[in-house]
Amino acid sequence: MDVSVICPFYNEAEIIEPAIEEMLARLDSLDAEWELIVVNDGSTDGSERIAERLAGARPRLRALGYRFNRGRGYALRAGIAAARGAIIVTTEIDLSWGERIVTDLVEVMRSWPDVDIVVASPHLPGGGYRNVPFDRVWLSRLGNRVIRACMFNGVTMNTGMTRAYRRRAILSLPLFEDGKEFHLEVILKAMAFGLKIREIPALLEWRDHKRQGRRVKRKSSTQVGRLIFSHSLFSVFANPVRYVWAMSFAALGLGAGFFLFASLLFYWGMVSAYTALLSLSLLILGIVLFVLGVVVKQGNMIQRELWMLQSRQMKQERVEDDETEGEGERGYFRADIGKTRNRKI
Repeated sequence: MDVSVICPFYNEAEIIEPAIEEMLARLDSLDAEWELIVVNDGSTDGSERIAERLAGARPRLRALGYRFNRGRGYALRAGIAAARGAIIVTTEIDLSWGERIVTDLVEVMRSWPDVDIVVASPHLPGGGYRNVPFDRVWLSRLGNRVIRACMFNGVTMNTGMTRAYRRRAILSLPLFEDGKEFHLEVILKAMAFGLKIREIPALLEWRDHKRQGRRVKRKSSTQVGRLIFSHSLFSVFANPVRYVWAMSFAALGLGAGFFLFASLLFYWGMVSAYTALLSLSLLILGIVLFVLGVVVKQGNMIQRELWMLQSRQMKQERVEDDETEGEGERGYFRADIGKTRNRKI
């Protein structure tokens, strides 16, 4: 299998059938051996039955799912673990990233054989938004700028799902996030593992879908406030040593400045004791923060080693699974819901 396309969905009964049919039609023009995996994230509106019915009549379509809603990250991990393609593309089922997005991502992966992850970004020149509410565009641009600054990764679209992965690369990462923080977790750990990430410009468009002679508007179930809060926390704590050391150097600089000012006051015969005490306090604070930064840095190094150990353990588990039952959905549910995959570090 050359390419696996993974599309999670949740309560999309009104659009799931035409969306799957259109996605399959677009994939038919792909110059590769492909499969489409749709993952039902615990839908309650019957959309899972529609997907299963369509999969029963189309050999290249696979429908996975589970009973309860677990989040986008869990759904993507389910699809990735079950995928058989050497290149794995994750995107929205409604082709909101363009009709050629899968083809474009696959072609880029073929053109850049040394790249492990390709991210579709509307924030690059040539990309953009269409028919997306202004507040969502503004929040996306601002949020990704903040995340980029906090994580120091250079990626302009950390929060988007539309990406292409080398199968060996994405399976090497120990991933545990169940929600949309999954996208940040992938970038963070890919950088820690030394994987190469590139971006391509893309147009994100909220599209309406036709169903039984009427137009069904695209809906968004995202709780924006909660999403901003969770993504901000994740990015802030992804690499805190930079903030700690920045505050340390700032405190040391201020302390040195106040010490110089106190010396001048003493030379001029003016009261300098309070300025000297403030200088001493800032210098002590700077030293404490610097030592704290060293401890945090060591913690990050230990965390990376733990991720490496988890990666090797997961690889060994996959080898054992292949030897006993082979690859596929059964292997995924045993590995992912087992003790190792659900444990977070």
